[in-house]
Amino acid sequence: MNPAARTRYGTPAGTAPYRRTRRNLLPPPAPPVPEHEEAAGHDVPTGPTPMTPHDQVLVEGPFTRVDLRRIRGRIHELGESWRLPEPIGWALELVTTELVVNVVMHAEGQGRLRLSRYPGWVFCQVSDVGPGVSRPYTAGWQPPSGTQTSGRGLWIARCFSDRLTIDSSALGTTVTAKLWAPSGPR
Repeated sequence: MNPAARTRYGTPAGTAPYRRTRRNLLPPPAPPVPEHEEAAGHDVPTGPTPMTPHDQVLVEGPFTRVDLRRIRGRIHELGESWRLPEPIGWALELVTTELVVNVVMHAEGQGRLRLSRYPGWVFCQVSDVGPGVSRPYTAGWQPPSGTQTSGRGLWIARCFSDRLTIDSSALGTTVTAKLWAPSGPR
């Protein structure tokens, strides 16, 4: 685009055209607490930051069907260490497994899994480099018909999540599930 057209259409000359960035629905990581505040026992704000650095888990692919059992066991252990109520831990296992199965089936296992624990919430984010979802805004809103060969994983993940967002393009897909997760006895 020539400089005159850029100015005419609202983009100042000499600047790059507007590009939409991917939304990251996970809150930013917690800032480090200075040592003098830790030693003094000052109250640390409990905003939308992780409770401690070990409250985030990142698992890089490639994933295979054999890995699913190991991933589910690791999520069960995390649920216990995060003191999630049993139904929430079970829902997190199910949602995560379904999303990783999608990576195995549609992206040849090339993906990444991130689990994060924040006060009152658990996030499960699965990214892949597959061909993308054709209609990400409507994917998983209705149960698949008996003749459909796919679509059950997103539907199940949507049913057990408080919020499910899908960001998809020809470069890959990122699905983020948000589950309400109060701390409590397990």
